Amino acid sequence: MQQAAQRFATLWAAQELAARTAQLDLGGTLLPPPSSDDRALALRVASLPKLTQPANDAPPELALGATIGEGGMGVVRAARQLALGREVAVKSLRAGQATADAIRKLLHEALITGSLEHPDIIPVYALGQNEDGAPMLVMKRVEGTAWSAVLRDPRHPLLHDDPREPLVWHLEVLMRVCHALAYAHGKGILHRDLKAENVMVGRFGEVYVLDWGIAVALRDDHSGALPLAQDANAVAGTPSCMAPEMVEGDGTRLSARSDVFLLGALLHLIVTGRARFGGATVYEQLFAAFQCEPFAYDTAVPDELQAILHRATARDPDDRYATPADLRLALATFLQHRQSMQLLATAQERRRDFTDSLALAQVLRAMTEPPVAALEDAELQLAAAFAEGRLALREALRSWPENVQARAELQSLLEPFIGWQLANGDARAAALHLSELPLANPALQARVDAEKRAADARAQKLAKLEVDFDPRIGARTRSFLALVLAVIWSVLPLTVDFLTKTGKMAPTHGGHVASTGIFAAFMIFAAVWARESLFRSKLNRSVIASGMVAVIGTFVSRCFSWYFGLALSATVCFDLVVISVVVAMMAATQWRRLFLPAAVYLVGAIVAAVEPSWALEAVAVANVIAMSLVAFAWRPAEYDANALVMTAAMPVPEILARSKAHFRPAEPPPA
Repeated sequence: MQQAAQRFATLWAAQELAARTAQLDLGGTLLPPPSSDDRALALRVASLPKLTQPANDAPPELALGATIGEGGMGVVRAARQLALGREVAVKSLRAGQATADAIRKLLHEALITGSLEHPDIIPVYALGQNEDGAPMLVMKRVEGTAWSAVLRDPRHPLLHDDPREPLVWHLEVLMRVCHALAYAHGKGILHRDLKAENVMVGRFGEVYVLDWGIAVALRDDHSGALPLAQDANAVAGTPSCMAPEMVEGDGTRLSARSDVFLLGALLHLIVTGRARFGGATVYEQLFAAFQCEPFAYDTAVPDELQAILHRATARDPDDRYATPADLRLALATFLQHRQSMQLLATAQERRRDFTDSLALAQVLRAMTEPPVAALEDAELQLAAAFAEGRLALREALRSWPENVQARAELQSLLEPFIGWQLANGDARAAALHLSELPLANPALQARVDAEKRAADARAQKLAKLEVDFDPRIGARTRSFLALVLAVIWSVLPLTVDFLTKTGKMAPTHGGHVASTGIFAAFMIFAAVWARESLFRSKLNRSVIASGMVAVIGTFVSRCFSWYFGLALSATVCFDLVVISVVVAMMAATQWRRLFLPAAVYLVGAIVAAVEPSWALEAVAVANVIAMSLVAFAWRPAEYDANALVMTAAMPVPEILARSKAHFRPAEPPPA
């Protein structure tokens, strides 16, 4: 510290800074010392055209108006460029300030600005002199505010009328300034006096870098219009934001990185609201710039922005960003990352809501009789918080894929939600969300795999149940067989009755028992012939089984009647009762519409019992009517809810789904 103070004291004396800064205000620009080419300077000014007085009977080029701004040495007035009929701004020196240094500064500014054609640098239209011989710089007239005024006033209209946050607004202005400086460096010009007062901001988004009066050339173009940076060995610039090499007064050390430091000092002003180097006097400010100690920023300043600040204002030029474009890219990246972090903050809030809703839903689910409305509300809140948080995190990672905090937050959000989905048996959705996990979770993966296997097994079981109990499968075949039975069971009894009554045959119990074989043979033939459809579903297999039960039942009843010597009419009555019972059982377990055919068989049995002479006719009529009704019930058409009885083995959701399906037409599968 003491050694640095001694070195600076030596520099202070060698540069005669005491005299040069005696009248300098804090925040003002320290100009280079006077040059010895005053005579050449006077000749150069004298050669400039007169702009405010007539020449050779021609009207003056400019008509001056009111003053629109004043600085330490200069004044800016509104004017009208008569030849083109446009409003312009004219910068000239204040009365009593037309010193050689001030004139030289104005000329330098005119030459530099005139050579820089960039949207963020005010265009120069002309350079001339007024009627008193003082130089005048004619520029584009822009309406704007010094950036320093906006930085001092958080409620400035430019900020109030803009939807962006103040930090984002100021950083985007700084990025525009970086653009302008990068262009100037490309033209070989170093600004050296970049500060908030020298940047104008318009109300339509315009940004202009002003005051190029102490700029120097980075390379020699042999025109002699501008001093070379390597020859600028005098301290010049604004003490509160100078780069260390600018304070040292060694022109050979000046480079584009010197302007990068000034950009970093502007960034420091945006973040802290204070100049990079403080002090009660110019001496203290220059000494602080000479030392350039690292600044300790508040913890509220994001780490990434602190790193940009430290690098941009590093003491060693080699440690800074090489160009303003590099600094601009770092700022653009920070803004992108900042947006990602803001989305992360939103996601963290939603995750807290999700956690609360999940805990409540789990408690309600654990109740024996949970309140339905409260549970539905908790699950709705849970799903909404998850969806919003997940969306915010996906956007955060899309904006900044390397956002480690966002990845960890996404992990913390997905894992409990996947667990919730598994608890509710939604393995497929859990598997989809598992694929989004930033980090693999083997334990959760194993749970999801196990639940998927169980879900697949349940799905296969449900699919099998759907096939087993789908009445459309084999409907055409069943209906056809019922009609065939209607014909056989009506023709055969009528034939026997006719032959008996005409005396051509005498029915016996043995023949009656043997005829059961015809029924059995038909059932076997039907099962073999239509095996692909009849054995495809459990429902159809139960039809075959019921038919075999009817065969066995009638066989037993006929053997019973034969053994006890009952009349054949009684045997016929028992046959109809057996068949009625079998059909009634099918109605109770499968098709309710079969209750009507069962009743027809029962009526036939009653008729056969009351009028034994009509027994065979009763069988024929009962078979025709009943089996026609069965064929109608089995027809390959839409089944309504009354046509199908669901079994207790079916899950409730499957029963509801099937019931709804029966109210709309469906394309029946091939029999």
